[in-house]
Amino acid sequence: MKTKLCIFILLLGVTIQQEKTHAETISRGVDYTTKQENTSGIPQTIQQITVAPGLGNRFATMKGRDHVLATESLPSQVSRSTASGNRVVAAVNADMYKVASGLPIGLQIQQNAVLVSHSVKESALKFPSFVINGQGKPEIGSYGVVGTLKSSARSLTIHSVNRNENLDNRIGIFTNAHHVSKKINFVGLSDAMKKEVAIVTMKGSSVRAFKLGQRYSWTVDRAETTFRSNISIPADGVVLVAFGKQKKPLLDLVKEKHVTTQFNLIQMSNLQVRNDIEEAVSGYNWLVKEGIGLDLNALSENHDRFLMIVRKARTLIGVTADQTVHIVTVDQGRTTSKGFTMLEAVARMKQLGAVSALAFDGGGSTEMVVRRAGEFPVRTVNVPADGRSRSITNSLIVSTRYVPEKKVAYMIIPEQPELYVGETRQLTIKLTDRNSQPIDVNQKKIILSGTGVSGMTVKAPLQPGKWTGQLAVDQIKRSVTINITNRLSGMTFNGGKPLLLKVGQKVRLTSDGWLNGRKVTIPLNEKKYQLKQPISTISNDVLTAKKPGKTVLTLSAGGQMVSLPITVTAPTTSTNQSTVIDSFESGVYLSKSPYVSSYSTMLSTEQKSAGRSALKLTYNYSGWSKQNGAMYITNAKWKITSPATRLSLDVYGDQKAPWLRAQLKDAGGRSHTVDFVKRVDWTGFKTVQAKLDPTWPAPIQIQSLYFVETDVKKKGTVQKSKVYLDQLKAWR
Repeated sequence: MKTKLCIFILLLGVTIQQEKTHAETISRGVDYTTKQENTSGIPQTIQQITVAPGLGNRFATMKGRDHVLATESLPSQVSRSTASGNRVVAAVNADMYKVASGLPIGLQIQQNAVLVSHSVKESALKFPSFVINGQGKPEIGSYGVVGTLKSSARSLTIHSVNRNENLDNRIGIFTNAHHVSKKINFVGLSDAMKKEVAIVTMKGSSVRAFKLGQRYSWTVDRAETTFRSNISIPADGVVLVAFGKQKKPLLDLVKEKHVTTQFNLIQMSNLQVRNDIEEAVSGYNWLVKEGIGLDLNALSENHDRFLMIVRKARTLIGVTADQTVHIVTVDQGRTTSKGFTMLEAVARMKQLGAVSALAFDGGGSTEMVVRRAGEFPVRTVNVPADGRSRSITNSLIVSTRYVPEKKVAYMIIPEQPELYVGETRQLTIKLTDRNSQPIDVNQKKIILSGTGVSGMTVKAPLQPGKWTGQLAVDQIKRSVTINITNRLSGMTFNGGKPLLLKVGQKVRLTSDGWLNGRKVTIPLNEKKYQLKQPISTISNDVLTAKKPGKTVLTLSAGGQMVSLPITVTAPTTSTNQSTVIDSFESGVYLSKSPYVSSYSTMLSTEQKSAGRSALKLTYNYSGWSKQNGAMYITNAKWKITSPATRLSLDVYGDQKAPWLRAQLKDAGGRSHTVDFVKRVDWTGFKTVQAKLDPTWPAPIQIQSLYFVETDVKKKGTVQKSKVYLDQLKAWR
């Protein structure tokens, strides 16, 4: 871990100040860095992946849904790569495509095979490519594909691969990777082009991409001269299409029926054949070329000048002289990050030592995903300008060849936020092997020692200061220190609601502290209560109303102070009043359980203790699938409106019904479970009761009435039973 504060850099006229950096090794030879910095007074959030040369890592390009005319989000592309066996550690959008047509603008080579080519030579010069050569080393340059179609006597140039545009007086070839439909539709055709067309279907083998330098043999299946849409691509072949002046030469050549194709990759700077290239994906524009950073005039030579000076989210990649690769994203559209101009992108790549660098499309599709140190999932680490992952055509993936080992070499302890006195927290750590590959902590015996420790849980002492403990796993030991504070950033008292009580009534006072955005429990010894008028008493968070009147109760804790109005009225003459919560004459009752499915409820007039009906529960245990046989009954209107001492319920049994309970939640958000009876072992109606604590703050929601069968021998039995419920009441 590295942290740098207040680094001042002067680079090509760009001042970078107030830099805050977090860096971590996410795989051997791969470092992830995130920076929050101020560039010439502009805040920026920058993410960076640095891949050292020759350390077991490899680059690969992905294609949206594995087809040329397809898009897919970066996380989805990474998931497919992971599913195919790649141990992905990072990826970025490598996205350049025409929104109107969905066509990638540039070149893409996968595993030494051409998936899609540039449309014309000028595009190869305009849109440089990041490539991996046959020795696994990265390069950035301009590359173009030259295709050749031959018969025994003739030879023609194939101008493009899997591109259904820019085909006037040109020949294009299409494989079944062109579109998921295995059909071809063209973009930008004039009426004149439609009149001069040749469509040739050839069979020989199933080809998605053409290996560089490899000769493919084909048998001509048919040749057509009438234009049509939805041209089918055979599973065992390819389709050649020629327009304009190329129509007749193509038809003449394929008369021999047996032809070959071959594709070579040419480096445009020296016209050398580069069939060694394993992976390639094109970018938007050059940033650094032959060690020289482009100025505004050079940047604007092939691109709109305005787009070079506007601030946008950017995706950049550069290669240093020793083949180190730096991949950078900068966010845009937030107060903490305003994006780079292309001049600032050039400066960044020069600062990193790149001798060649390019920018991918960037903008709203700018996204970086990273497998953080010691973690298994790959997650988005920046904030895409769209606020979500955009569907893109291409991605560039970094994966590792290292297989995770079992022995721990590094223990990563995330920075621990301070604890409030008495607060309990589970510590989390991350483990990696000697190659920085993650190790599952659940498969390791981790020992945490220190005061207040239970397993991996720490209970903070009741005094402020520092807590220190020791972590050990395998032969690795690390200490961990947590600040303990008794200062709160906020506090709530009784949910902010005034109290209305009767003399003699008791209520449990509820309070929650807030520390840095999270809710914490305030220990009793930290609370200081003060009553303006002594009409009540307080002991252990329980307030007892003593005499009528009004007062204000103030709670002080953790440097916070909250007041609560209290009104106490005279007691009622009756000491044993009940309120009917449900007489089961009408209502909506739901029965849903994660454990038992073979039960149902309905209102029935068959048995009742009062009124016209009762609630009938019919059940058996054929649908008891797991854990205990719990069967829940719920009604959203079940509510105890004032403090109560007990619940009562009339229950008609057949001597077979199990344990009867209720789930409650009080106004303070605390849950309670109460028991009516351990087993309904009688026949006919009987009134059962469940004790309540009158200090639980009202209103209290009855979340469910439920029966629980604990005898697992009954699991799977089909014998039906029934029970009736009537007159649910709350008592003061």
